[in-house]
Amino acid sequence: MDEVFIRTWTLPEWLSKKYFKEKDFYSIDELIAIIEDLDADVENLEEKLKDLENDIQENYRPIPYAEQVGISDRDFYDGQIIGRG
Repeated sequence: MDEVFIRTWTLPEWLSKKYFKEKDFYSIDELIAIIEDLDADVENLEEKLKDLENDIQENYRPIPYAEQVGISDRDFYDGQIIGRG
């Protein structure tokens, strides 16, 4: 069976550690299996991202700056026009 030379040292570390063994030549069947694993991982990550986006939309709201620091406009305005004390 034909083999393909892969420069695994040029791949990102996470990719070479997870999908490629400590060798330089891979059969076509091995490459197809690696591609199928990568495709399955991409689908899994896309699903996790979609779940996270839905979770954020359903459970979180933007927090106004004044609420983040514990102040409000009332702290600076007591019913009088500012500057005309």
